[in-house]
Amino acid sequence: MPDATTSFVHLLGQARVVLGADLQPFGVDQRYQLLAYLAWRGEWVERDFLSHLFWPESAPDTARGNLRHLLGRTRALGLAPGLEVERGRLRWAVPTDLADFTRAVEEERWEEALGRSREPLLEGLDTAGTGEFAAWLERERERLRGLWRTALLCRAAELGTAGAHLQAAELLGPLLEGDLDEEVLHAHVGALLRAGGRGRARRAYETFVARLRGEYGLEPTASLEGLGRTLRAPAGEPPTGSPPPGRPRGEPAPTPRPSLPTPTTSFVGRDLELAEVGRLLSGPDCRLLTLTGPGGIGKTRLALEAARALSPTFPAGVFFVSLDALTSAALIPTQIARVLGVQLPGQGDPLEGVVGAIGEGRMLVVLDNFEHLLEGAPGVQDLLGRCPGLRLIVTSRERLGVEAEWLLPVQGLAYPEGGSCGPVRAGQFDAVELFVERARRVHPDFTPTGESLPHLLRLCLLVEGAPLALELAAVWVRALSLEEIARELGENLDFLGPGERGRPERHRSLRAVFEHSWRRLSPAEQEVLAGLAVFRGGFRLEAARGVVGAPLPVLASLVDQSLLRTHPTGRYGRHALLVQYAREKLAGDPVREAELRARHGAYFLRFLQDLGGALRGPDQKAALAAVDADLENVRLAWGWAVEERRAGDLGRSAAPLADYCTARARYREGVEWLAGAEAALGDGEPAHRAALCQLWVAGAPLLHRLGRHAEAERWAERGLGAARELGQDEAALPALTLLGTLTWRRGDYRQARILLEEAVALARARGDAFHLADSLNLLGNVTLDGGDLPGAERHYAAALALHRTLGHQAEVVRLHNNLGCLAAYQGHLGESVDRLQEGLRLARDVGLPRLTAQLLSSLAETEHEQGDFACAAATAREALDLARQSGDRRLEGILLMDLGRTATAAGELERGERHLREGLHLLWSLGELPQVLRTLARWAEWHLAAAQPGRAAELLALVAAHPKTKGVDRGPARRLRAELDGEGAALADPDSALTLAVAELTRPPP
Repeated sequence: MPDATTSFVHLLGQARVVLGADLQPFGVDQRYQLLAYLAWRGEWVERDFLSHLFWPESAPDTARGNLRHLLGRTRALGLAPGLEVERGRLRWAVPTDLADFTRAVEEERWEEALGRSREPLLEGLDTAGTGEFAAWLERERERLRGLWRTALLCRAAELGTAGAHLQAAELLGPLLEGDLDEEVLHAHVGALLRAGGRGRARRAYETFVARLRGEYGLEPTASLEGLGRTLRAPAGEPPTGSPPPGRPRGEPAPTPRPSLPTPTTSFVGRDLELAEVGRLLSGPDCRLLTLTGPGGIGKTRLALEAARALSPTFPAGVFFVSLDALTSAALIPTQIARVLGVQLPGQGDPLEGVVGAIGEGRMLVVLDNFEHLLEGAPGVQDLLGRCPGLRLIVTSRERLGVEAEWLLPVQGLAYPEGGSCGPVRAGQFDAVELFVERARRVHPDFTPTGESLPHLLRLCLLVEGAPLALELAAVWVRALSLEEIARELGENLDFLGPGERGRPERHRSLRAVFEHSWRRLSPAEQEVLAGLAVFRGGFRLEAARGVVGAPLPVLASLVDQSLLRTHPTGRYGRHALLVQYAREKLAGDPVREAELRARHGAYFLRFLQDLGGALRGPDQKAALAAVDADLENVRLAWGWAVEERRAGDLGRSAAPLADYCTARARYREGVEWLAGAEAALGDGEPAHRAALCQLWVAGAPLLHRLGRHAEAERWAERGLGAARELGQDEAALPALTLLGTLTWRRGDYRQARILLEEAVALARARGDAFHLADSLNLLGNVTLDGGDLPGAERHYAAALALHRTLGHQAEVVRLHNNLGCLAAYQGHLGESVDRLQEGLRLARDVGLPRLTAQLLSSLAETEHEQGDFACAAATAREALDLARQSGDRRLEGILLMDLGRTATAAGELERGERHLREGLHLLWSLGELPQVLRTLARWAEWHLAAAQPGRAAELLALVAAHPKTKGVDRGPARRLRAELDGEGAALADPDSALTLAVAELTRPPP
């Protein structure tokens, strides 16, 4: 299949793709299912999600491996040249007929929507459905059926408005041939009656009722009976205005009692919450349901909508009782009586009057804003006990704390928590929908653009979907851009206010919301809430106790009042804007703020130091997760220590910080932290010498990972010198191993061996098993490149045994990679794959992105050797994404070289040339001479594939003759040169020849 430009994908009916002038139908296997799903989404999709979609029963690492191979096979089809692959996610942003249909429905262009194909989505692609894919496809087909139904009903209404009643009826007729849809029947019959087709209308009705009885054994509903009476009435009577079923003709309708207030704005979202309220209150046990949450989160509006939806099931009525203006809990029964219309005697007990009015009737009452009247909660429970048919929905910032109470915490509206997604996907989030709807009240033409959408999503993230905050922010679109609104909101709490004059005073601004809650707190609660502002992000109970001295009962009370929230992991969190408010309160007491900041800094640096051993040992996964959870607090603590020049704390924390950054591939961030500390301490104070030694030794490997080799070597040498001066052998060991690594990668194998053997001897003398294993592993690398494969295997095996004994999972992963590569060099490709897959499983389980990238790189080489070029390319691209994400420039250069080799072998010479040029340029700039020579061997393969054997022979001769060429690369070079008839001429000056070759091969094509 030629690499043509994809212009369009048809998803309705049989899936097919337009490639240039060709129309290519999809097959039915998983490759086409993957493409179809990605085209349907049209935006980034996480790899883990896709793995679960196709292999939900498989272990996560197995599913990821399956996806990687599926991706390689899918790309080999050549149907999706625009398919994008990034770290952990995929995207095929291609136009589709389904997207056109959905857009037409969203924009209420009903006639255009109905002009699209009405065939099922991805017809035939469910026959090979596995895992969750088939279930997803059925759900999506059901959703599309609902959209078709909506479009048909709305288009029929348009036609009816235009007087085309018969055309409207014809449009709706086919809908009645499938499901028994009562709403469609009413619309169809009404259109026929208005078109003068009374007989057809009656037949349609009778057919519907006959199917209802015959297929489902059901009798017509009251609404259907009413429609039947209309159709049986004399032809002269109008079809509309008939009395509702159940009320004799001529009897006046009863005057309804006041119940629920009429909202002035639309209700957006909350489908899950509404369903949960209905489910709980329809059960026999839940009679008092309290909706809890902070101010402005939408409790009142949710309670109103839930009550309205439940009203048909409460024949005694549904009532809304506002408690906001009450100043005493004793007034609650009187307020309920007033809303129910109960006349109370002057001296009587109002509760008795309410009980008498309700009796045993099935009634629903909403008690709104209860939090300031909590002493009245026992009276509410008493009311429930005396009225068996009564159900209560209570809204409160704090739970009532009575036995009958059930709780439903209310959070913000749904928003893209990742902070990014496409416009179609964004429109599916309730927070976005609410903001846009409210913004159009002040700016009717408001529509987020591709450029402004990220700012809207950031705004939703800042307010965490809180409806009040979104509504207050939406008012500003009349004067500011979305970017300006988001910026102001992030900097100034008072920006969101004052709101519309019709709001309650406590909801006029976010500051008013927070002040309302603050005034209700006890002094101890105010002190703790303000003190907790010293934390960034969430925190654990022990941290709150250790830093702020927060008693558990006070924290529990703040949770009850919706000012803190708990997570199943045991962490506490807060709304981001509430943190901003609390920070202002803390800043009002500068002495306490400084004290808490110092306690916070000391606590989290000690937390980091205490994890030092675990960040390498058997508990590495849990230790990494612990730092992940408190990374913002660790960052703040480090900044405090730098600012205060806390040399001892910085020095003791340097190694665990570097271990964390290495494991999580956060090299740039780690270097910034350590370099900032080095600059703050300076080199002039003897008291700082030990801390600087620790900073240099810890930071040098991070600089090395970033390709900043000269700086890495300088830091390692300074660290080694300081360690020897101070007699700190523990610090000297990592400096020696890094210097050994740097000299090895420059191709100076002799000096590398000297340094690493010194490290081995020192580690053995100290009984330092970790650094002994680390040094043996690196010595194995040098031995391997020296061509001694058995010697390398001995070193690797000894290192692996030590690391397994110590439980150092990251190092075990690293050795799986090295032994997997060694097996491939020995021609044992199956063993190589097994080793590398085992390493990948462990790396992904622990969460080690840099080692994951390294293993994927090695696996791509083995797949290439197996001749599976499509899988090799897909694996290398995944690794390349990870390498670039982490900033590992050496690995990036190696992967570009490997991608060039694989593209060349697959016959894609132009792609191969581009990758080889980029890889060679990068590796040369890093001074990675052995890897540069490997790349020249790959260039020789390219020239041979391009029918240029002379140039290939010249490059191979250079590779063979250069003194830095060692070991396993000499074999492939010799094999290629044998094909080209000879070893080639000897080179008088290999270094000059190498420089000229690199200059030629990295020169951009004309």
